[in-house]
Amino acid sequence: MSFPVFRHTISRFRELIAENGEKIANFIKYDPIIAYRIFQQVNSPCGKIEITNFPQMFNYLGTKKVEQLILESDLFLEEEDLNIWVYGALSGEIASLLVNKLPNIHKDEAFFAGILPTLGMLFMMNDFPSYRSIIPFLIKIPLEDRVYLEQSVFGTNNIETLRRNIICAPYREVANILNRIFPENGNKNLKDSSPPKGSALKSFYDLALIADLSAYGAQALMFPSVVDNRELFLELSKRYFRIKEADSLEILQNAMDRFISIATEFGVLQEIQFSTESLYTFRKFKFESKNSVCSNMLKHLFEENSKDRHIYIYGESGVGKRLLAAALHSADDNPRREKPFVMIFSDIDEETLEEEFFGVKEGYLGKRGKRGALKHAEGGTLVIKKFDIMPKDFQEKLFKVIKNKKFYRLGDVSPVEFEDIKFILIGREDLRLKAAKGEFSGELLKFLNPVFFRIPPLRERREDVFFIAGEIVKKYNLNIEEKMNEPEVVEKLKKDPFPANLRDLKRFIFLLYIKKILKS
Repeated sequence: MSFPVFRHTISRFRELIAENGEKIANFIKYDPIIAYRIFQQVNSPCGKIEITNFPQMFNYLGTKKVEQLILESDLFLEEEDLNIWVYGALSGEIASLLVNKLPNIHKDEAFFAGILPTLGMLFMMNDFPSYRSIIPFLIKIPLEDRVYLEQSVFGTNNIETLRRNIICAPYREVANILNRIFPENGNKNLKDSSPPKGSALKSFYDLALIADLSAYGAQALMFPSVVDNRELFLELSKRYFRIKEADSLEILQNAMDRFISIATEFGVLQEIQFSTESLYTFRKFKFESKNSVCSNMLKHLFEENSKDRHIYIYGESGVGKRLLAAALHSADDNPRREKPFVMIFSDIDEETLEEEFFGVKEGYLGKRGKRGALKHAEGGTLVIKKFDIMPKDFQEKLFKVIKNKKFYRLGDVSPVEFEDIKFILIGREDLRLKAAKGEFSGELLKFLNPVFFRIPPLRERREDVFFIAGEIVKKYNLNIEEKMNEPEVVEKLKKDPFPANLRDLKRFIFLLYIKKILKS
């Protein structure tokens, strides 16, 4: 079967073969299909050999065989498809930089993992020619939403096509894990996909996480005005691999620098637009409600925020808790808006929590030194996600630390002092009820004395459904205003419970847009 390749990459490959056959070994990975075909050639039949280093694969096949693979490519993608090449190349560069934090994975293994989502989309394009028309939109949205939309329209998805087409280790296992992380319903499932500690599947799982994370990074660089992309990349870098924010930002910068060099090598730098500022209007974080009760409560919350109160935000999944936290921090009257804004998860084991919150002394148990979130956030705001399910023993430890304003890094005998931090706490349940039942530390809750704010689900604030739907259409430049007024669409917006709240509403709007594009 002939898969589509990029005309600009193949043209350059042919020039390199004529100039210096061996130089091409450093560039073949920049066409996803050529990289895939070379990997399959080297590693098939599966099990007899496993090479994932591109120069080694080139040497194994030899210049003549690689030249044959390049010359027989006859299905070309053109300049209008450059956006998917940019997406893949940026993802690969980010992935290869992420492995500096994961010494057990080779950078070429990570690069190939980074281009897996792009490969999946090219496989989909091969199976469904009309798919090509929606790629410019699909590369802007998270993998889980992409899987849901593809499954709804085509009955299959880009992750499933990876499982069907990649048949050799190690990426066969990576594709299988990706299919467990992103099932057909598009509900991301990390918990049940994670292998047990010490499992041989751990490196494959890390490669799957790299594929997901690098895609967010590529989107952050390609679509800088969609601020969610950058924030999610920073957030997931911490969650997946404990990479601090400053290091994540450095990875993005280095990836862009490397990409510019590669785009110059392939002669397409002038054709690439790195920013979509003409399509999106940059806005700082905001959180509004057209429901009068909710709007009044928000007004009170922002007033308390301006007084520098600690805040606990709770509510169902997908109601916008993280967005509200960011809006509170970026509010004009927040006295800490120019100070650090650090986010951390608390639904992990106590040992890891100690490292994340308090840091690690250089060399302790062979680990690199780490300052910890409490020190990083000093003077600013520390957002603690899933605060309501923080391990009970750690709650008591955190209470003593906040009360005494000092802590010990792991392995250190000298205390670290901190004077001033504002806490924005996020959870699903009302902590007052949990504390009353003895399921949460009453001491910690009483000492923090936060302002409590419950974000109601969309079914309790129907006025916001139409407002948010309109904001989604504007934010992603969907141009479906006429469809939004169709009777069946209005009826759904009026009555659908949208159980996953913003996620369900966003997917409904996205599906309307995709169906319109495919129909036209």
